[in-house]
Amino acid sequence: MKKLFLFVPILLILTGFIVNRIIDQKMKDLLQKLSVSESYAQEMVFTGCSGNYFNPPNLRAIKSYAAGDRTALVPVVGNYLKEVTSSPEFIKRYNEYREKQKPKEPEKPKTIEQMKEEQRQSFNEAIKNMEDTRKKMPKDQQSLFDESINQYKEQLKEIDDPDNPMFSKDMENMYQQNYQQQMTEYNNKLAEWNKEYPANNTKPMIKKWISTFLEKTANVDYSAKTATGQYGKELFVNQKYESKDGLWKMGYRAGKQPTEAARSFAQTWLNELK
Repeated sequence: MKKLFLFVPILLILTGFIVNRIIDQKMKDLLQKLSVSESYAQEMVFTGCSGNYFNPPNLRAIKSYAAGDRTALVPVVGNYLKEVTSSPEFIKRYNEYREKQKPKEPEKPKTIEQMKEEQRQSFNEAIKNMEDTRKKMPKDQQSLFDESINQYKEQLKEIDDPDNPMFSKDMENMYQQNYQQQMTEYNNKLAEWNKEYPANNTKPMIKKWISTFLEKTANVDYSAKTATGQYGKELFVNQKYESKDGLWKMGYRAGKQPTEAARSFAQTWLNELK
């Protein structure tokens, strides 16, 4: 009896291993039929999930499967998605993507003295360059530079003019008020970012992806009629269906059994993430 108790967990482990191997092989066979490499498939999973869109590859090859075979592939593909989205590689890419979505903190405004100093340096550099150029010119042309040089020197003096509105206390206060407004907006966006993209936690992004799938594939009219249009394109007889989302139309083309199986799998997955 003790040996039997010891054997049961071992059997369960082996059974789970064998099942996973079968699922893995089925997924590999599917990718091969779709002419998609595993690395590209994983890339598509991440870009689709992070971009919240669905763009399955090689739809023509998918259509070649019978409806029953498509339904049987739902858990294979679903479990593959769960495996990829929970992998360390996916989480690493998520954190990198997360940082790219982080709002940029606004720069602090320069003080009046800093702005004055920058202006001084700019004018002094311009004066020096013009004076150096003036010296290299023939004497009869040097006077052509005098007016511009004098204008720069006058502007240089105006920097320290206490009545210059560009460097007044009111202007400095305006810059500060604008900065405070920008910081308020930044902090609000930062809070939203932390909520939507928590560190090392892909759940919100995955839940959003699954919810979009469920929303877009809801209420598919599998009995909808189609007819060949003017240019040989298959169109819905009911014109309002032509404006439906591409995912809704994809569900229609896939058929009721595989689409509803996918929705059921997605809903279960979504519940697991809550």
